[in-house]
Amino acid sequence: MDNVLDHKQVYDQKNLAKIKQIKGKLNSKELSSALRYLLYKQLFNAYKSFVHDSAYVYCKQLNSSAGLLKDANKINEARVQMGFVLVSAGLFREGLDTLNTVDLKHLNPTQRYEYLFLKARTYFDMADFYKIKYFYNRYYTQGQLTCDTIIKQAPAGSYASLSAIGLKSIRNENFKEALQAYHKILKISQSFQDSAINLSCLSYTLFRSREKDMGLSALLQAAIIDISHSTKESVALTNLANHFYEKGDTKAAFNYINNAIADANYYGARHREAAISNIMPLIEKEKINGIEKQKRSLMIYASIITLLIVIVIVFAFITSNQLKRLRIADQQIINKNNDLNAANEALTQVNTTLDTANRSLSKMNAKLDEVNLIKDEYIGYFFNVHSDYIERIDRLKRSIEKNIKDKSYNEVLHTLHKLNTNIERDNLSHSFDKVFLSLFPNFVEDFNALFDLNHQIHLNDGQLLNTELRIFALIRLGIDDNESIAKILNYSVNTIYTYKTKVKNRSFIPNEVFENKIILIKAVKEFADLS
Repeated sequence: MDNVLDHKQVYDQKNLAKIKQIKGKLNSKELSSALRYLLYKQLFNAYKSFVHDSAYVYCKQLNSSAGLLKDANKINEARVQMGFVLVSAGLFREGLDTLNTVDLKHLNPTQRYEYLFLKARTYFDMADFYKIKYFYNRYYTQGQLTCDTIIKQAPAGSYASLSAIGLKSIRNENFKEALQAYHKILKISQSFQDSAINLSCLSYTLFRSREKDMGLSALLQAAIIDISHSTKESVALTNLANHFYEKGDTKAAFNYINNAIADANYYGARHREAAISNIMPLIEKEKINGIEKQKRSLMIYASIITLLIVIVIVFAFITSNQLKRLRIADQQIINKNNDLNAANEALTQVNTTLDTANRSLSKMNAKLDEVNLIKDEYIGYFFNVHSDYIERIDRLKRSIEKNIKDKSYNEVLHTLHKLNTNIERDNLSHSFDKVFLSLFPNFVEDFNALFDLNHQIHLNDGQLLNTELRIFALIRLGIDDNESIAKILNYSVNTIYTYKTKVKNRSFIPNEVFENKIILIKAVKEFADLS
């Protein structure tokens, strides 16, 4: 709503441009009477809710043009429009006299409905205007009878029938029936002027039915349509101002009533200006009261602030004396702080040195824990393996001694043939793999992380480590000499060197730091024990 109000001049300029275009066509000397009548009708429609005086001027031209055409339908239609102009200006009696000159038989059904509805509206406006009981009842009854005529003549459920039912129901304060009628009307295709009028009627009905939120929504829609189509009769804006005044929102009420007055002055209908003038003093009074309240509040605030300033000055004087004493104490504190800062700096340097030493010791302890862990595991492992081999050699010795005593030399040869060093070496390797992986269960995954997917090692089912992995497993245990690795794995030194080079070349880690990366692989069991 406020956004549309801000752009009101833009909408007015568009309407004026449209009017200018129509006037430009009227300047042509070769216009036929029928086309001239049509252009006057367009100008009248553009002005009838925009500028009353101009609407009256072009309505007179419309009547003259209809007379020249000697077309009974156009003559009577023009008289209806003149009646509308007079009624809109508050000249109810003159408007009725003009409407009474209309010959209904020359009007089509739509024009006849417009004529009758305008007449009903005129009677109701006259009843409200005169207010004296006799005249009120007289015109109110005529308005009701005119609505009944429309309802009888128009098809049931038509726009004409529903609008007459809605108007009659509002005047009878039968708001339930009025709501039903206006909800149906708004579903029918209609002009923007009619939709704004019907939304205003629906809004009034909703407010009277205590549905204020829905009533406000309908009223806002009506006002937006009026403003965006340069309708200056300002009924919706006036009702909005009145609503916000009653609600206590003086700022909004003042804004809307000022716009309504500006529109009424622009339109030039005196009875509209008078109706708005009844509300304006109330809103202005409320606004003045609000300003007076603000002035009183400001006086109170000013007095309080003055008192506070005096108190602040007194406290400032006291504080100034205290600050002089504090400055002396602050200087002494600063001197002491300087001494403490110097001591703190010395302590910080000592702490830094200690932290460095502690971190080195922690790393050294972690390495020692790891070495001790590996040592304990492998000492236990080799004790078990050696005891097992000593027991097997002892059994073999006793068996051979017995066979020799029995002179069963063939059995001795058979026993010696059963000895297979390759199998024993494989068993030794398997045992090594088991012990190593118990210390480094994530060794294979961590090792593969040093290669891209195409060069990672994939072990067969049941295989714990392969030769390449064993070489680097020994390096992780601290055995980095190629000759020692070759003896343990029963390979030549060249073979070990070749394996190591091939593996390093496959990795994305530079060759010179590859073995350092292997050394950094953690013994997970170590962390489990430490945690």
